[in-house]
Amino acid sequence: MAQRELLSLCEFLSGMNLASIPIYVIEHAKLVLLDTLGVIIAGSHSHEVNRIAKGLSLNNGQEQTATCPGRQERFHPLNAALISGISGSSLEYEEGNSRAMGHPAIQIVPAILASSEANNLTGERLLIGLIAGYEAASRISRASSIRKGLHPTGTWGVVGCALGIGCIYKRSPESLAEIANIASSYALSPYVKNSFAGKNVSSTFAGITNYLGLLSNIFFASGIRAEPSSFKITFSQFVSENFDPALLCENLGKEYAIRENYFKPYPTCRFTHPTLDALKAILEKEQINLDDIHHIKVWSFKAAVHTSSSTPINIEAMRFSTPYLVAAMLLQGKIDLETLKDEVLEDKRITDLASKVEMIYSPEYESFR
Repeated sequence: MAQRELLSLCEFLSGMNLASIPIYVIEHAKLVLLDTLGVIIAGSHSHEVNRIAKGLSLNNGQEQTATCPGRQERFHPLNAALISGISGSSLEYEEGNSRAMGHPAIQIVPAILASSEANNLTGERLLIGLIAGYEAASRISRASSIRKGLHPTGTWGVVGCALGIGCIYKRSPESLAEIANIASSYALSPYVKNSFAGKNVSSTFAGITNYLGLLSNIFFASGIRAEPSSFKITFSQFVSENFDPALLCENLGKEYAIRENYFKPYPTCRFTHPTLDALKAILEKEQINLDDIHHIKVWSFKAAVHTSSSTPINIEAMRFSTPYLVAAMLLQGKIDLETLKDEVLEDKRITDLASKVEMIYSPEYESFR
């Protein structure tokens, strides 16, 4: 089991062309690409990205044939994919997919951009790589049950990215299956708490994913091979507790995962968004005197309730804290890149308001998730 379904998925991916993909899927894929490019550019000059880019650009012995959106330097495609992946994750603004329970595009776009640029491939090949890689990544995630405590970025995304790259090179179904087995060998086991604790190693997970996805293709072209059951074992035992290979092919060609994505209205964890949407609607209708606020009750689903577990130590952690984001929106009227600055956490008014927020689990809202 799983090897047959993987090959069937790879046959579908290998046969993709723009004529076979519904136009509404292609147009939406362009929006996903545009959104992801914007997110990468927005984060391309964070302090960490500047330091990483400087360190990697010092290696002038490598062939530097790719650029990073938002930056002027040129890099080896592997390093360009790495840097852009980190840039796009540094602001918690990347698109996502609820069924995949993660962020597929930022784990794919940097690598296909770098590889397409370095090899002078067409925009058509790039779009096919994005749609195919997104489909593969999302289906692998849906077929899996990622172990508790693992961050989803870097598990199934490595294989999705590798298959997307393989598709822009027009690899055969058998070659794609080989690439999937190679890439499965590099699935990460990143700790999800890093994000909620404000530890910025979490912003590197997508960068490493893109690097490994592209590297898997380089290895394949160099003659590297993996045991045929590597994909199955990785996602049925190692990073995942359960695996249903039938989901790799269910409704294949009838539905496209990239059409099911969401774009973030705020640069924060998506679990905080329903609360922020509700508060935004209230503020548009009501004039609220902050001095009159004594207690704030927020009903939401379980994952959202968990975003109130600790006081954020920095702005990265605040992006995952519903109480502090509620306080910031009440005080500033909105949540965006301009309002989420380090000095916000030093504002005692926000700290005081956040302490008044009570998160309450709602079974009703859990059913909507």
